[in-house]
Amino acid sequence: MKLFFLRHTSLNVEADVFYGQTDLDVSRSFGKEVSKIIKKLIDFNIDIKRIKTFTSPLVRCIKLTKELKQDYEIDERIKEMNLGDWEMKKMSSIPIKKKLEWENNLLTFKIPNGESNEEFLDRLRNFLNDILKHDEDILIVCHAGSINGMISILTNEPFDKMVKNYWEKIKYGSLSIIELKNEVVISKKIGI
Repeated sequence: MKLFFLRHTSLNVEADVFYGQTDLDVSRSFGKEVSKIIKKLIDFNIDIKRIKTFTSPLVRCIKLTKELKQDYEIDERIKEMNLGDWEMKKMSSIPIKKKLEWENNLLTFKIPNGESNEEFLDRLRNFLNDILKHDEDILIVCHAGSINGMISILTNEPFDKMVKNYWEKIKYGSLSIIELKNEVVISKKIGI
């Protein structure tokens, strides 16, 4: 069984802005980015028409998924982390003390009116438990945080390590592949 994690394309948002679950639209380069993604899928011999597909309900993921195939399931559980009061705020506007508290307690710190990474990972784990009951390849169109979280769960690598090691690799439009045999990871490719 292979799980293909595809991150959405670039967005209409300023750099260094927390946007989590804010439902932002894709950028003007969407068409070009979709063409590159399709080429990547072809290069890796991924027959998307034969793969069960799940997508986050946010517009940036739905638009990409619709460009790739017509039949897919929307799943709320694979949305990006809820950043609560930090949504759409520049990182520089968050008090340094709060950012340090978050970084030093990455799993348990709960963003005001948002969710903690523990809650986020529980939501992702619930999704994975459902899809791993099937024995078929699956494409998941979602977000960098969601991809990091699910790979952390599947590989048993600590989430804080995953974020540090893979955050920059999981760029807009990147593909990550986890191959499983009897629910054990036998290979992984991150951010290709």
